[in-house]
Amino acid sequence: MNLTDLIHIIPPDRDEEPEDIFASAPGLIFTDDTRNQHGDPGSIIVYKSKRFGDIELTTVDPEREDERQLFSHYLWNAGIKTAELISSPAAEEAHWSVKGERVLELGAGVTTSQDHAHPEQIRTSWRCTADDTKVFITDYPAPAVLANIRCNSQGAVPPTLAHRYSVEGHEWGDLTTAFARSHAHSFTRIIAADCFWMSGQHESLVQSMLHFLTVGTDGKVFVVSGFHTGRAKLASFFEAAVGEGLEIEEIYEEDVYGSGRIWESERNGGIEDVMERKRWLVIAQLKRRHVDCTVEAHAKAAH
Repeated sequence: MNLTDLIHIIPPDRDEEPEDIFASAPGLIFTDDTRNQHGDPGSIIVYKSKRFGDIELTTVDPEREDERQLFSHYLWNAGIKTAELISSPAAEEAHWSVKGERVLELGAGVTTSQDHAHPEQIRTSWRCTADDTKVFITDYPAPAVLANIRCNSQGAVPPTLAHRYSVEGHEWGDLTTAFARSHAHSFTRIIAADCFWMSGQHESLVQSMLHFLTVGTDGKVFVVSGFHTGRAKLASFFEAAVGEGLEIEEIYEEDVYGSGRIWESERNGGIEDVMERKRWLVIAQLKRRHVDCTVEAHAKAAH
């Protein structure tokens, strides 16, 4: 099954222009093309979760151009894959489980974070009363975007479990807000799906990851992203992450059909087929790099 088969779009109740129809179904026109973004303002996205059934999501039309350039008003394939990974019955065996963790999503977008919060974080608590999972869903502090996330979350999570999640505004790298100050090093799992297309924001994104990630050895950052904006940008993020103090625990590539291959920072001499790369995702787990205190002390003494 193609990953995009898990998505069904219910268009707005209005007459569609020809260009709207063509834009919403490129796979029908160009059979080799893979749709990697889903939803337009006014449409309903139905995510057909393999484990929990249909989940309806709405999209938002950001008010300002700078907000639109963040592309948080679409659902991307990386979000679908992330939701599938952490809600899979095999998630715990594959180290993707978030049961009982404190979870932060950065750049939530539409969001699949009620899929993050909904199937695995929140729904897990339905059957596990001792589960103290807490989910914080964040995105750029644009009122329209945050309001839509709250709307989607309220539609997916029953009121009795509303205390298990919170929607917050967070601009990557801004660690001076009340939310950032009060939640430093407090999350054992951080989720970032398709947050890496702006190379100039990589350092800020990594700063947020390191700020919020627990100082202990059990904290993990789940990274999933499409290649549609270029492999070089993803390689640049991983380079920044390692340079700032994270290390890569696991990394591989997978296409929308589930076929895997090893991660490479460059393929085919840097020449990329635009349609081909839309089929692929990079999937990784990062953790905080810990330096042996004894070795570090000896190194300082040597100087």
